[in-house]
Amino acid sequence: MEFNFEEAMKRLSEISALMSESKTSLDESMKLYTEAAELVRKCGKYLDEAKLVIEQAEMKE
Repeated sequence: MEFNFEEAMKRLSEISALMSESKTSLDESMKLYTEAAELVRKCGKYLDEAKLVIEQAEMKE
């Protein structure tokens, strides 16, 4: 499955909204937190790779 940065950011926003609701149970909050942590990790890796591509492109100029 291909990683889609924009979809991950949208999902992180949804998770944030869900966790802000007082009706979210502790168990559900823990699941959401785990999902969010993984998305943040993937987004960070994606941004690091994008930065490297840009730096390499600039070195070729």
